[in-house]
Formats: sequence, structure tokens, C-alpha cells
Amino acid sequence: MKPHLAFLLLTLWLGGFFPTAAQGQPLLYTVPFRAGDGGYVIYRIPALWWMPKSPLLAFAEARASGRRMAGDIDIALRRSFDHGQTWEPMQIVVDLDKDACGNPCVVRDESTGRIWLAFTRSRGQDTEEQIVAGTVPGTRVYVIHSDDQGATWSDPREISETAREPDWGWYGTGPGLGLYLRRNQGDGRLLIPAYHSEGGIYRTHCLYSDDHGETWQRGAVAAEHSSEPQIAELDQRTLLMNARTIAGHGQTRTLAVSSDRGETWKPADGLAALPENECQGAFYRCFRSGSDGQYDWVFTHPASRGRVGVHGWISEDGGKTWPKAQLLWSGPSAYTAMIRTEGGLIGMLMECGSKDVYEQIVFVKFAPEWLKARKAPVGASK
Repeated sequence: MKPHLAFLLLTLWLGGFFPTAAQGQPLLYTVPFRAGDGGYVIYRIPALWWMPKSPLLAFAEARASGRRMAGDIDIALRRSFDHGQTWEPMQIVVDLDKDACGNPCVVRDESTGRIWLAFTRSRGQDTEEQIVAGTVPGTRVYVIHSDDQGATWSDPREISETAREPDWGWYGTGPGLGLYLRRNQGDGRLLIPAYHSEGGIYRTHCLYSDDHGETWQRGAVAAEHSSEPQIAELDQRTLLMNARTIAGHGQTRTLAVSSDRGETWKPADGLAALPENECQGAFYRCFRSGSDGQYDWVFTHPASRGRVGVHGWISEDGGKTWPKAQLLWSGPSAYTAMIRTEGGLIGMLMECGSKDVYEQIVFVKFAPEWLKARKAPVGASK
């Protein structure tokens, strides 16, 4: 088959935007999760993990009962041993009868090698609106772990007693990526960004463990009217939280900083506003290849409301400006998850489709430098 014909067929099959090499960096698109596969109606809410000499781990909610966050929902995993070009058969790593299990958030303990997956559980018959209103029991919090790079997983263990207050309603872990914080001496800290509802108001916070996941504690509220937080190290002393702003409470993302490893937070100063288009967004600090310890910041989010046109923004000055961005999918597209992969490329999972945003979750790879080749959309960087 001629190369141009193969490219055209792949583009039509995926139903989205596929940049050519002439534009600076070719992208790889593969599809680890497609609606209808395995008997599940749709797959949603991706999370992604990778480290050198390990398989790529792609997680998602596998929704059996319908499109909403209710009913029978399991957590699915697919592993790739060739950096996302092909995927092993699907594993169901969480299946708690007919309950709704979701919001996967993954982190690795670098001192033990153990991979942790935090998730939440609610009764299948309960909706988010009912849980927030307090007319049904609140969402519970769980963890599982793997010591063999995701091949097998422990039984779920509930940590609700220390992870949440009794009067909280809805709860979400992540979704996406947690963080391992090193110590100069001794063991590090596992950190899971999270959010909850209290009195009908959504608030963000973090869970943390200083004993390799044996026990978990909750930090203070980071910000009101916010949800689905992402965290990264701003520098060796400061963490930055980038969270979704609840609709009606602002046009830009909620930013907060912590100087005590995620226990308390305050509003961030001196950083550029990023657009809030009523959707989750992934936020990641990526080591700059060939540099002397320098990092770029990458943010992925729909460029307009209605969950269309996910872009990747990049900042070279620690989030003070976001002048460059590239289109990653021209059609319906929503939640994303990112991590640095082989060769310094960014690996990303993205909900997207040709006609419907939840047709599939694709895996994308691109060089961070490619994002610097085009100006950001008008109004998306302030």
C-alpha cells in the first residue's frame, strides 16, 4: 500500500486530526478502548502509567449499564509492551458486583516498585446528583496495588475512614496520575489528588501516605468550587494543583500551591490563567530532553465548550505563560491523561470520536517540542 493511501485510511478510520511529518512531528494513534468492546457500553475517565523497562498501563472506567456515572461500572486495564503500538487483551482489575467503581488514579512507590491504583465506589442505583444532595450514601474510597507491573492486582481495600469525612457526599480520586514525592532522607510520600462534595459544594484536596500505602491521610481543602485536580512539582519545595473550576464559578482553571507536600494549600500567584471549558484537563511536568534539569509544562483540554477540539498547550517558564499549542483532535474530545514515555515523548490517552465524544479512548504520542511550533488559540492564554 502506498504511504499516502495508508495515511488517508488511518485518518478516516480514526475520524480525527492526524498531523503529518511535514508539520513537525508525526503522531501515533492507537485505540486501547472502543465503545462496545467486551460487552461494555462505553469506556470513560482514562489514567496512564509508564516507566523505563516496564509496560505501558492504560486504565479506564468500563461502563456496562449506560453512559452516566451510575449502574454497573468496572475498571479496565490494557498493557502495551511496545510503547502503545499494540495492546494486550483487556483485564478487569476492579469489579464490585453491580456497583459503580471509577475515577482511577495511579501512582508508583519508587522506593518499593509497587503500583497503587486509587478509585471510588458508589451503589449502582445511585446517581451523582443524589449523592451530592445527601439523599443516598456517600461515595467510598478504595485502593488496589500491583507488584508485577500490572499483571496481577491485590483485592480492593477500603480507606474511607481516613480518606473522607462522614458528611461528605460525592468523592473522586484524580482521575489520572498521582505523584511520588522524594525525601532527602528516608522514604517518600505517595500523593493522590482528590475532590469531594460537602453541603452541595465541590472542593479539592489530596490524599497522602508516608508508609508505602499502608495508611492514608487527607489534607486540608485546597479550593472551593473545584474538582478533578492534577498535581505536579512546581519546584523542589512547592506543589502546584491545576483543577477544574465548577461551571458558573469562573472562566479559567483553579490553581493552588502547597509548600508542605500537599497537606495545605493557598491560591497560586504569578501564573497565567488557563481556559476552563467545563471539562477535566490533564496537567504534567515533563523533563526537557537534552537540558540541564529543565522542565516544560504541558496541559491538555478542549479549546472550546461542548467538548470539541482537545489541544495541547506548553509552557517553558513554569506556567507564567502558555503561548504555544497544537490541535490533538479536531472533533468531539474530552478527558485526557498524560505521562512521559520512551524517548522523551508524551504519551496521552484521550476520549474522542468522529461523531460522539465517547466512541473510543485513543492513545497518542508526540514530542513536547512539537507543541512549540504553533501559537495557542486566541483567548486561551492570558
